[in-house]
Amino acid sequence: MKSLKDGEKRGRPDIVHFALLEALGTPLNKEGYLRIYVHTINDRVVHVNPEVRLPKSYARFVGLFEQLFQLRRIPPAGPALLLLQRKNLDQLLQDIECDYVVAFSTKGSLGKLDETMQRLQARERPAVLIGGFAHGHYSETTAKLADEIVSIDPDMLEAGVVTSRVIYDYERGISLPTKRLSK
Repeated sequence: MKSLKDGEKRGRPDIVHFALLEALGTPLNKEGYLRIYVHTINDRVVHVNPEVRLPKSYARFVGLFEQLFQLRRIPPAGPALLLLQRKNLDQLLQDIECDYVVAFSTKGSLGKLDETMQRLQARERPAVLIGGFAHGHYSETTAKLADEIVSIDPDMLEAGVVTSRVIYDYERGISLPTKRLSK
């Protein structure tokens, strides 16, 4: 990977796996208030159905994503739990019609997470960008898509930690309905 352009941002599906498990297991997702997309460095977008149950085993996760990149959807027939499309990040943000984008990065303004979440909660369709790469920062093109770039800690945090903290703080500021008995 080191010899490839942006090699530090490639080849770490384990980071994405852990962050996805964190996000999918939250009340925000279980109640239907979270939409998850994975954008790759090669401008592929994975649409993650909130009801997907990803394997906890990393080896099985890799196998599932290999199948996804071959078939472009999981399962091959019926409602898609995972859907792969060719799309750049700007197109994705336009398609989901977000009205405010916050990117989390150590290069951002150091701020309090609860204050950032209050700004997001005031929006109808906010979007959050969390880098799923081992080292480095967002490209200049990606950074320009954000309305705000925020750092929640002076040190670099793992993507799974940022995912958990962002979702938890967001949930704290909104009123989730009580658990539905049937879905």
